[in-house]
Amino acid sequence: MSNQKVVLITEASSGVRQSTAQLLSQRGYKVFGTSRNPASAETIPTVEMLALDVRADDSVAACVKAVSSQVGQLDVLVNNAGYELAGALEELSLDEAKTQFETNFFGVVRMVKAVLPLMRQHKHGQIINISSLSSLTPIPFMGLYSASKFALEGYTEALRLEVQPFNLKVSLIEAGFLKTPMMDKRQVAAERIPRWLLCAPTFIKFMYRFWLENEIWFTFPNEMYRLP
Repeated sequence: MSNQKVVLITEASSGVRQSTAQLLSQRGYKVFGTSRNPASAETIPTVEMLALDVRADDSVAACVKAVSSQVGQLDVLVNNAGYELAGALEELSLDEAKTQFETNFFGVVRMVKAVLPLMRQHKHGQIINISSLSSLTPIPFMGLYSASKFALEGYTEALRLEVQPFNLKVSLIEAGFLKTPMMDKRQVAAERIPRWLLCAPTFIKFMYRFWLENEIWFTFPNEMYRLP
């Protein structure tokens, strides 16, 4: 097993995810990033991009196998893949709800199930799940996104306790508002009800002002960022 630590970051093609991959590479980690379409992702010379769709079991298995075959270990998994779905809960369809959870929650479950055997084998590793402050304070008109992050919180807490006997660590990062391409790619409910369109701006402005005045997103504990 190499002394160089190996990191796998899901959806490392843009924003904070891409910056994370670049920073860890600069600090000496062997970094694998992923994208559903690696050919179109911006190239980072020291980061190897792999194809991955966290919604598909076969894709997840192939990605983890590629890492294992090449370097024989995985020290850190960063579960970053996710997107925002906006709309009043009345507007959002069940299909839209399932699709939101398929990426934001079940995508994490798939990745964890795929990497745990390798990490348990080496009795070493860390899983970092990227959540959101919306898992603590739900955002009106982004209720399904908040719900997916609430689910991730509970899953992560249980996982942390379960893997402790194997010397594995699990961390959760509750990120706040960040100016990244993720906000530009936010999806919106296909069905729009005019009455909700009138209400949405007022609630969203209230929540934003509340978070800003309380500086909630500046409360990340340092230990969340410690890597093995």
